[in-house]
Amino acid sequence: MKRNDFFLLGTILLLSVVIFFCYRFIPRQNGDLVVIKENGTTIKTFPIEKNTIYTIHAKNGGINVLQIKNGFASVKNADCPDKLCVHQKKISKKGETLVCLPHKIIISIQSASDQPESDNESSNSEESFDGVVQ
Repeated sequence: MKRNDFFLLGTILLLSVVIFFCYRFIPRQNGDLVVIKENGTTIKTFPIEKNTIYTIHAKNGGINVLQIKNGFASVKNADCPDKLCVHQKKISKKGETLVCLPHKIIISIQSASDQPESDNESSNSEESFDGVVQ
């Protein structure tokens, strides 16, 4: 190996270590909501502060048991063959997810400001605009 090869290898290694430490140690914002989606469709939303146990019945017949306790969400039980969702760590930070691929379930943490307006707030089907025109 030539001198420039070592320089390139060292630069790549240093850059990867810096990125790792930035990702690992920069604090992320705590989330407000636990959002459960199946096939990309939101099926249920819970506040993360409220201790809850909820059984998710997937359309393919599968069952996952979600537990929200002390500000953390985790899958406590599932009937999927690999049970990888059960072995994932508890989540509490905005953007973290739990995934069950056999049941096509995604459980994610979001902030309340990320949620779209509910259908209750705008009952008409027309688009509404909010702005100032001069």
